[in-house]
Amino acid sequence: MMMLQRQRISVIKRCQHAIGGNRVLSSSTICNDNDIITTAAAIRTLSLYSTSTLQQNYYIGHTSSLQYVISRRIHKRQYHYHKPNNIINNCNANQLRQFSSTIGYGTHHGGRGRGNDRGRHSTNNNYRIPMMKEFNTLDDAIVPYYDNLEILTPRNLSAFWSAVPRLLRYQQHQERGVKLVPQLEAIFLKTADQIHSYGPRYLVATTLGFAKIIQALQRNKRRYGSGSYEEYLHSILIGQRDAVFSFLARTAVNKLHLFKPRLLKDVAYAYALLEYVPILHDGSTLFDHIAEKSIPKLEKFNPQELANIIWSYAKAVSHPKLYEKVGDHIITRQQLNDFAPQALSNIVWAYAKAGVSYPDLFTRIGDHIVMLDQLNDFKPQELANIIWAYVKANVPHPNVFNKVADHIVLLDNLDDYNAQSLANIVWAFERANVHHHELYGRVGDHIVALDDHLNKFQPQNLSNILIAYVKAGISHPDLFNKVADHIIIRQQLNDFNSQALANTIWSYTKAEVSHPCLFNKLANHIVSFGNINDFTPQDLSTIVYAYAKAEVSHPELFDNVGDHIVTLEHMNDFSPQNLANIVYAYAKAEVPHLDLFDKVADHIVSLDNLNGYNEQEISNTVWAYHRAGVIRQDLNDKLIGVAMDRKFSTKRLETLNHWASEEYKNIEVAAQDDDNNDVDSKDGEEDAADDDADASIPEDLSLLTVVQLKDRLRDIGLRVSGRKQDLIDRLNDHFQK
Repeated sequence: MMMLQRQRISVIKRCQHAIGGNRVLSSSTICNDNDIITTAAAIRTLSLYSTSTLQQNYYIGHTSSLQYVISRRIHKRQYHYHKPNNIINNCNANQLRQFSSTIGYGTHHGGRGRGNDRGRHSTNNNYRIPMMKEFNTLDDAIVPYYDNLEILTPRNLSAFWSAVPRLLRYQQHQERGVKLVPQLEAIFLKTADQIHSYGPRYLVATTLGFAKIIQALQRNKRRYGSGSYEEYLHSILIGQRDAVFSFLARTAVNKLHLFKPRLLKDVAYAYALLEYVPILHDGSTLFDHIAEKSIPKLEKFNPQELANIIWSYAKAVSHPKLYEKVGDHIITRQQLNDFAPQALSNIVWAYAKAGVSYPDLFTRIGDHIVMLDQLNDFKPQELANIIWAYVKANVPHPNVFNKVADHIVLLDNLDDYNAQSLANIVWAFERANVHHHELYGRVGDHIVALDDHLNKFQPQNLSNILIAYVKAGISHPDLFNKVADHIIIRQQLNDFNSQALANTIWSYTKAEVSHPCLFNKLANHIVSFGNINDFTPQDLSTIVYAYAKAEVSHPELFDNVGDHIVTLEHMNDFSPQNLANIVYAYAKAEVPHLDLFDKVADHIVSLDNLNGYNEQEISNTVWAYHRAGVIRQDLNDKLIGVAMDRKFSTKRLETLNHWASEEYKNIEVAAQDDDNNDVDSKDGEEDAADDDADASIPEDLSLLTVVQLKDRLRDIGLRVSGRKQDLIDRLNDHFQK
């Protein structure tokens, strides 16, 4: 504050001297401190850009610099950021130049002084450039750095750009009249001119700073104001991203042999944040060179550096050799006690995300986690990422899951677990087939007790949670009612994508939780959606099947879906299960749509073979056409011919022939629903899997495996113990009843 006050007085005196007494300036003449500083900076900037073009003024002789790479863009830019305040409005150009000279700026060329006319503080060898941590806003940081532009070192400049992302966040809460964009640009130009000669430390720090600025800008949901810092930084770093970061990559490659492990992981991390892989002149990538230099130095990497570099490659580019060497290095360590929870989480996440199979590494890390006395040092996100990784990598380790579940159950509350973490945890437990009932109960009760109407839960979170409970066979009616009530009171459902809608509907049907208001709300939204083309065949199949199974009537929904399917050029994107589900749903819901049935029949008949159709799908299709009263003898002949070739059971063939026969078309034959019409959810990264099986007619249960028989028994709440014949008898008794 004292420095600012001294600067205020000094500027007022120099203004009076520069104008030559034509006008007396006082504190009241200048609105605020920001006006004074901005006035001095604007006058200085005028000197900086007083030549005809920036190209002539600054770039001659700098063909190897970052400036030269982007100079064409800068040369064409109009410097509309200069917004004169009251003082500038009342001064002519000569007075401004006179004012510039009186305060010691002189004539500048790219920020470099001549003779005795160096910056205000450049002659004071004892002057200390303030540290960036001393500033709370970007305005505050720009002023002293711009005033001392001539004496800024690579250390100063790299520190400045490293702090900009933090200061931009604070800046959003500041209402300042005039932005110092020209001054910020001058600092950038100074950096661009010299960065090719930076040492490894400051080169990496600046590169990482630029990357984090881009990340901050992309996360910012606000619209940039005209003449704002965000607008300028967006234009130079995002608008020219490839040019800037390709130049930085080429500069870094020539110095990688000097990089210590920390710098190697930092430069990889910077490009991973951008998910940008620069290709060099010889066709190799920057990441190829980083891996080449890192592998011989793995012994010098600390655990966090190992985790960070492998995480960076998972985000940006695959490099199997690096994954292999890092994995070998970790599993040969005597112990993993020096690996922090975040490092463990990042490592298994990176291998799973990259699709690199290394079961021994997962086993080693899992055993280490299980042996820990407690998991209090693990953050919720770290625990969620760990169990997600084991599922994604398809490495079973039930003890890890039970250790995590026991930890969560014993917590006083789950307030630290956000919506994404809760959804990922229950999703992972279901996928790993670890049914920890206490965990599901604790998570469900926590969600039910929330009083914010689940506003922090994304639609994908909600659908993933519902599916996890259904597929794990965990009943929690209060949870389903809480979610349904939340959806109903929402004014609109535009943030529900097609899969979230389909999976939500299916979950309530599968859980047998009746909620007509929810079904009507979702159906009305789909009908009014306006672009049903966004729905995949899987989504359409799941939706109509769920409504038919739940016996919720909504003819407009069925008409909308049917009309859409009929208008498609072909049905090659529909799986046999999708088609069987769709015609089954229309038949069961008793919604007539002859064009739809003809469209499906024509498609099936046109196929060269039905190798993709299983017994259940063939049976369901024949039954659906019979139930709907749609006679397509060509379809029946093809389906039954396949059934005979595959030697279906005598009972099944007899039933199919009855349904296909015209004289039986009016006979009501009740079809049994098989509750294995499973859909799957996105885990936040990967696409959902297709359904497993579908609604079916009475079938020969002896053809099912013991696992399939037990699944059927679980679905209807019956015991699963006993030999195979015991399971078959138990199911037959249930169906007869």
